[in-house]
Amino acid sequence: MTGREVVRERIEIPCAGERLDAELAYPAEGQPDTAVLLLPPHPHLGGRMDNNVVRHVARRAAEAGCAVLRFDYRGVGNSSLKLPEGTSLFAHWEAMEDERGYERLLPDARSAWRALAEAVGSTPRRVLAGYSLGAILAGMLARECNATHILAVSPPVAKVGLEAFLGCTQPKLFVGGDDDFAFDPARFQTEFEQLPEPRRFVSLPGADHFFRQEEDRLYDAVAAFLERDT
Repeated sequence: MTGREVVRERIEIPCAGERLDAELAYPAEGQPDTAVLLLPPHPHLGGRMDNNVVRHVARRAAEAGCAVLRFDYRGVGNSSLKLPEGTSLFAHWEAMEDERGYERLLPDARSAWRALAEAVGSTPRRVLAGYSLGAILAGMLARECNATHILAVSPPVAKVGLEAFLGCTQPKLFVGGDDDFAFDPARFQTEFEQLPEPRRFVSLPGADHFFRQEEDRLYDAVAAFLERDT
């Protein structure tokens, strides 16, 4: 089935004295009632807005009638980042990983969320959708913004727990594959059961962390939640 005609705009978003490179996609006709912010993975692990999962979900959601914003973190792609002299980008991201200082990416997520709201205005449904580390950031950001829904694809619970979601009372959908090196099923189940309702988990048998050649299958699993579920 062919989706709606989509308009794509490349935009720049101010962020802490820098700028984020981003793309806003929305249907050519009609007013979207759902706005989706897509949060990419770790910058060291394919964390770009043209990542296969982020790109595919953005396209399918926009064709279904959503307004979708995807972006690159500062220092990724064409998003700017000034570092102290002698500090490489690799060292910058390595330090963040060593310290588990993922909150360093929150200013980027906040700026992108504000830009999406400014672009589309008030919408009934406002979805934070994150993939891999972006899923954890979705939980962090949801505690301080007016998101109505949270989608967490392949949260890396083998390394990072679900503490970020403990205060999130919005409807939450988690998706993970049973062949995912970063997804610890036992730890996930224990922590998932501690999260406030409403919450739901969809397991995709045979899927790994990267969903290569599995993008349509992944989107089919989240489509109803993104597009119309309450």
